[in-house]
Amino acid sequence: MARLAARILGATFVLLGLTFLVMTWRTYRRDTRIVREGLHAQGTVLRKELIAASDDREYLLHYAFTPLEGTQQKGQHAVSPELWKRLRVGDPVQVLYGREEPSRSYPEGHGVMTLGLALFLSVVLVLLSLIGGVALLGKAVPDADSQRVPRIATPTRHPSS
Repeated sequence: MARLAARILGATFVLLGLTFLVMTWRTYRRDTRIVREGLHAQGTVLRKELIAASDDREYLLHYAFTPLEGTQQKGQHAVSPELWKRLRVGDPVQVLYGREEPSRSYPEGHGVMTLGLALFLSVVLVLLSLIGGVALLGKAVPDADSQRVPRIATPTRHPSS
C-alpha cells in the first residue's frame, strides 16, 4: 500500500512539475515576443486598486486602450508603487500589447516575466519533478511488520538417556 501511495504522489509531483515548467517557458517566450514585436498604444487609467495583506501590498492598475484593429481592450496589471501613486484615474498610460493577441497587454515597463524568474522557477520545478521521479521509480521501504519472518518450530532432539 505504501508503494502505491508513493507512486501516485511521485506521478503527481512529476506531472505538476513538468506542466508548470512548460507553462513558465511559454509565458517567458510570449512576454519576450511582446517586448520585441509588440505594439504600443496610449491607454487611459480606468481605476486603481490597492490589495493589502498583512505582509504585502499589490498595486493594480485597470486601464483601457484601443489597438490598431480598433476594438477597445481593457486590462489590469500589477504595477510598481511609484507608478501607481503617480497616475490618477483618467491619466494616459503607455500600453504594450501583443500583435496577434491584443488582450495580452501590460503598462509599459511592467508585467514581463524576466529570464531570472523563469530560470529560478525552472530550478524549483525540475527539483519537484526529480523528487517525484524518485518517489515514482524508487522502492518504498517495507513496513516493519512485513519484514518479520515467521519462525517455524523445529523439533529439538533430546539426548537419549
